[in-house]
Amino acid sequence: MMTTDALQIKLLSECQENIPELAHLWYEEISKQWVPNSSVERATQNLIQHSNTDIMPMTFVAQQNGEAIGMASLRDNDGIRDDLSPWLGTLIVHPKHRQRKVGEALIETTKDQARKLGFDRLYLLAFNLTIPKWYARLGWEKIGMDTLFLHPVTVMQIEI
Repeated sequence: MMTTDALQIKLLSECQENIPELAHLWYEEISKQWVPNSSVERATQNLIQHSNTDIMPMTFVAQQNGEAIGMASLRDNDGIRDDLSPWLGTLIVHPKHRQRKVGEALIETTKDQARKLGFDRLYLLAFNLTIPKWYARLGWEKIGMDTLFLHPVTVMQIEI
């Protein structure tokens, strides 16, 4: 879908061999801290369900030299506010690849796909209360607070 330098962004359906490492990354970096009853196995099953090409949910994988270094998903819903859609979810970049604009590239790819599907706005939720500052620098605006899995979450949106 998108290529910059050695960074490639592909649909998960094009690189399903990366599901095990992505499931482990998602579990270690997000779900074990924020999601009850999480496991690598549940993350694996969730990613398999995100292996779509033209309907949500779909996941985009950032690869560098064939190695999966991050991902982002486009979903109908992310567990809260059923009246809002679609959602940027599961944005994660491997810690050793952060500060290289990989997250920004994944967000742009997700926004492009949402636009192609006819949407003019994208939503996200952030568990970590420091992350919204990073999103705000990218043009996202806070629209409120909510709760997911008993954790406060910041809800944000961006026009696409």
